[in-house]
Amino acid sequence: MINITEIELSKMLTDAAKIGAEMAFRRFVRYNYTEAARCLGIDPKTLSKRITERKIHATDGLITGEEIDSYLRSGASIQ
Repeated sequence: MINITEIELSKMLTDAAKIGAEMAFRRFVRYNYTEAARCLGIDPKTLSKRITERKIHATDGLITGEEIDSYLRSGASIQ
């Protein structure tokens, strides 16, 4: 059995809520190509190539965090 104090439990739950909120909001952020490429760890030219290949979808010159997450979850080769 693991024993933790009420204060420790409260801190753990607060930290978990913050992490969850950050993850949720990150999905709705819209990045320009340079920022999106940085998030993916690739060159902006490579990102443009992936957009042309329709592997990543851009709307009005911006890419959502959800699209970046989806691309990374798909296991697509970045390079």
